[in-house]
Amino acid sequence: MSLPLLHDAVDLLRLRVAPLEHYRYPPLHLALALLLLGTLAAAGAITAGAGGDPAALIGLFTLYVTLETLGFSLFMRWWLNRAGAQLQHSLFGLILAASGLQVLDPLTYWLPDDVAQGLSLVLGVGNILILVTALSRCSGASRSRVLLGTLLFAPLALALLLGLLGLGSDLGLTNIPELVAPGGQ
Repeated sequence: MSLPLLHDAVDLLRLRVAPLEHYRYPPLHLALALLLLGTLAAAGAITAGAGGDPAALIGLFTLYVTLETLGFSLFMRWWLNRAGAQLQHSLFGLILAASGLQVLDPLTYWLPDDVAQGLSLVLGVGNILILVTALSRCSGASRSRVLLGTLLFAPLALALLLGLLGLGSDLGLTNIPELVAPGGQ
């Protein structure tokens, strides 16, 4: 069975970046990868204390991962084109493949809290390093330009997450811990 998205994610972990047109995948592969990342994000939320129907949480976080990835790909395409890069293909597949390191994060849930937080931080920084390297090599833009664009998008991603969590809470799909939403349910 051929799993090009998985093979590309492993190659990106080794910082082997192909040309941008290489990162085009069948829609089913993209949907399954988004569902996997959404499920892992929901598992992390449940571990952090979010309550509600697990299927609703998975749906909510899959929607978040999908919208965040789509928004980030559109923002970075715009941002990199401002730097003179002429991107002919979508960044969506590359960004999704570069997110492969996130599948290791649930392994930290069974560790003591201080070790889990440290390891999760290392995985997050590693994921950003892989993403910045991949986008820089595919676009020809400098790493600092790509990193700045990533940092500029972060507040938008956070606002999207908080908005979806608030909507999920208002619809009764989830109970958000006090840490995320003071005065929540």
